Amino acid sequence: MYIAMTGAVLRSQELDSVANNLANVNTVGYKKTSFSSRLYPLLEGISQKMQDVVYPDARAMTYFGSYNIDTSEGSIKTTGNPLDLAVKGEGFFAIEGKGKTYYTRNGSFSMDKDGYLVTGNGQRVLDTANKPIRIVGENINTANINIAPDGNIYVNGNILSKIKLVNLNNIEHIGDSLFFGNEVGVSKGEIMQGSIEMSNVNPIQEMVGIITALRQYETAQKVIKNFEDLSQRTVSEIAKV
Repeated sequence: MYIAMTGAVLRSQELDSVANNLANVNTVGYKKTSFSSRLYPLLEGISQKMQDVVYPDARAMTYFGSYNIDTSEGSIKTTGNPLDLAVKGEGFFAIEGKGKTYYTRNGSFSMDKDGYLVTGNGQRVLDTANKPIRIVGENINTANINIAPDGNIYVNGNILSKIKLVNLNNIEHIGDSLFFGNEVGVSKGEIMQGSIEMSNVNPIQEMVGIITALRQYETAQKVIKNFEDLSQRTVSEIAKV
């Protein structure tokens, strides 16, 4: 019963993961998350003899593996907006919000009233010196802005700044297209001006995943119900005896 119960709980969490992917299928820069789990002995790594001595009633349990983030590239959509940026290959933009550094592949940027390059949520995009990028001054408009594949920003032909593009490990998804992670060097990816990267979620695969997880969840529920019925029958039969 406990094995089935833990299996049902994990299938429920898997359903949440797949549902979140489907909800973000059209979110710019979103990266698909997947869920993994497996069955293992309660005291994995300890001999069966020792388990029997120390924990004679030990049972196998379903093990919570992890949420994995698929960082593969999504499809590139051309917009023509000079402040829309897509990353071709590896790498994440670094942005600043509430005193913290986040990372994203959502390059749908704009300029705020002070001329800073910002995300749709108003978070400022950082340069290679970890400073917010201020693109424009008076009498300069977006038509004068050119961003090279290496991240260099040119305004009226003059280099202004360079967009920070980094590789990450230990990536953690914190919502929408935002991530936490540890920087592990400068990315070799290229920036494409006038384009955005779409989600890498395949809706058909996710629908198949949701059906599979739902069936497994229902199976675990039936097993739990069968054990419950057997327990009740056992008590009833013993009482008769």
